[in-house]
Amino acid sequence: MKTPGTPSNVFEIRAEQALRAFSVLENGSVTYRPAMPAVASPSYQAVESCSFEVAVDGAAPAYFLRFGIDEVKELVDDDIAFAAADRLHQLGFSPEPVDYDNETQSILFARLDENWRSAKIDDLMHPDRAAQLVEMQKTIAGGELFGRRWSVFDGIDLLWHIVSTGPVPLPGDADWMLSWMKPMREAIQAAGVDIRPAHGDPHSSNIMLGPDGALQLVDFDMAGDMDPYYQLGVQMNELYQFETAMKPLLEIHDGAFSEKAFNRCRIYAAADDFYWALRSLILEMRSPPRGIEFLKYAGWRFLRCRMALGHPDFEGRLRNL
Repeated sequence: MKTPGTPSNVFEIRAEQALRAFSVLENGSVTYRPAMPAVASPSYQAVESCSFEVAVDGAAPAYFLRFGIDEVKELVDDDIAFAAADRLHQLGFSPEPVDYDNETQSILFARLDENWRSAKIDDLMHPDRAAQLVEMQKTIAGGELFGRRWSVFDGIDLLWHIVSTGPVPLPGDADWMLSWMKPMREAIQAAGVDIRPAHGDPHSSNIMLGPDGALQLVDFDMAGDMDPYYQLGVQMNELYQFETAMKPLLEIHDGAFSEKAFNRCRIYAAADDFYWALRSLILEMRSPPRGIEFLKYAGWRFLRCRMALGHPDFEGRLRNL
């Protein structure tokens, strides 16, 4: 653990500024250390944030300090992220957000102990755990709106504007993939959209697995008001390769299977792959060299989007919403 006063990089400088801002830490001797390394491929874990474990008076670390990196600053609403973290904690679905410092855009959380770890896809593929995650998402969706309306298609518009004018290499068929986004958006809008609050990013690296199968959600940068089928489609795409395994999640979510709703989930999944491929390219373009494989991750998400759009049944999904 490190005592504040001799920061060795820009992240530690920002961390020490944040630690001085939290009143809960004022009356103790504070030490800190990096919480986890950034890994883009295959897990995309901790690449858009920096985090530290924080201890007081020589005890075991009791807090978890997290702040977003500047490279994606315009993509995140920190006030909404903190509000979402607080609401989900009240529901029992996330660690306690102890305090938020607007100046450093940092959140101090109560730290989960050593009995908790980041979930892996294999952990969440089990039907009972997948169902547990869906039920948590349904409970969140039953609350009041967060106040940040978000659509993956609006997100793509913003990211494409940044990436297409930057120095990073786009695949040769990027324009072809982009051309699909307009009819996908129009088909979903024509079918109608019910906007509900959501955690918004159910990837396995954002889910903590604890004792007796307990789950907690972390990372609230994507929290907002959106179509619940977007989040469900992302979860399906994350956990399963084959649609036969995906369909039971829709039955849990809706109480019954509907081909129209399933088509919506699969359309959203393709758009989400394109979105995160572009977002990874922004990090490749803006981040200092840190040995993080943004291009590899972007390539994987482009590949999965390409496969979905090129499937013979994909156009039929748009017609059957």
